[in-house]
Amino acid sequence: MKENKHVEKFKSNHLNSGESVIAWAEGYIGKMMGSGKDTQRNGALIVTESRVAFYRKGFIGEVIETIPLKSITSIERKSTLGHRVIRVHTSHDDLEFKTFSKESELALIEAIESGRGLRTETVAPEKNKASNDPFEQLKKLSELKDAGVISDEEFQAKKIKLMDLI
Repeated sequence: MKENKHVEKFKSNHLNSGESVIAWAEGYIGKMMGSGKDTQRNGALIVTESRVAFYRKGFIGEVIETIPLKSITSIERKSTLGHRVIRVHTSHDDLEFKTFSKESELALIEAIESGRGLRTETVAPEKNKASNDPFEQLKKLSELKDAGVISDEEFQAKKIKLMDLI
């Protein structure tokens, strides 16, 4: 996919040394027909190795909102009639981005999750080894299903395997 003007300007003006764009999508923040702080701002959501940034370059100025990947506590996704919403939460803030491209949404989520996953794996590798307990795995599996990360079918299949271990 050809980079749009917002991604090109972000790369030239705000990309740190050693940093590269992993995924991006066109879309907007704010509300349609919103005013004040809820004004709709068209731009791009950009994911690098260390951060998620919404960037818009306009005639008069620019808008940039940045969240470090290590600060993200959760990601919320919603899809209604082809309209896709990604909400990135931190302990004190959130960023709601809207797009229409399913492929771009999936690429963004995958890039954010893999960036967050790298940090969790390097911080606590012993914790992953300790989770061989089937009860703990079942509890985690249930949380993933409740969060919408895995489907009911995937949950049932894994649950059966774990129940056999008990």
